Amino acid sequence: MSINRILIDPQFNPQSQVDINSSTKLASGITMAKFLGSYGDRTSFNHESFAFVRRQIARNLVLHAMAIKTITENPIHFNDVRLIVSEGVLDTTEPTYRPADDISTQKSKGELIYYQVIGQDGRIDFEKTFEVAEYWKDFIEYEKIILDYDEYNKDESLTAQIGLLMPSIPLDFKVEFKKEIETQFNNNLQSFGELVEILPKD
Repeated sequence: MSINRILIDPQFNPQSQVDINSSTKLASGITMAKFLGSYGDRTSFNHESFAFVRRQIARNLVLHAMAIKTITENPIHFNDVRLIVSEGVLDTTEPTYRPADDISTQKSKGELIYYQVIGQDGRIDFEKTFEVAEYWKDFIEYEKIILDYDEYNKDESLTAQIGLLMPSIPLDFKVEFKKEIETQFNNNLQSFGELVEILPKD
């Protein structure tokens, strides 16, 4: 584990914002709206009425915004892919939210966000997905990275996404990071402490 005080640009510090809403900037070019809902099914931020909860969610998402920037501002390695939010902040009023479920709670707090790496052809780039997960493992702070594969499509084709879990960020941004990694396939643990690359069948 490592304990760090995260340095935040004052203009993106949620504690200095008058109000926290979907337009709140978390980094240059990244607002809260990017993380609300899932890809193609965005939601509003109206379900959360308490200002202190909104600020907590925003603090957690600031680290996600910083992680995104390490990819979008890295033309040497990732100029030919897009990083999209495939599963964002979970609305606690939605049927999919389960209060007793750790994953639902982490998603609702903006701690756990899932990402897909999309190639120039508009499809998941599996090789780059693995590379992004490896890059984050080596170059950012995090609680856990989950390299998540499944074959739940009707045609049983492979999909892949990266779950990035951040700890709950306190007011002083002084945080302890566990830095765990794992690989899952069809919701079953494939490896803990190692990222395993799985590619589509020929």
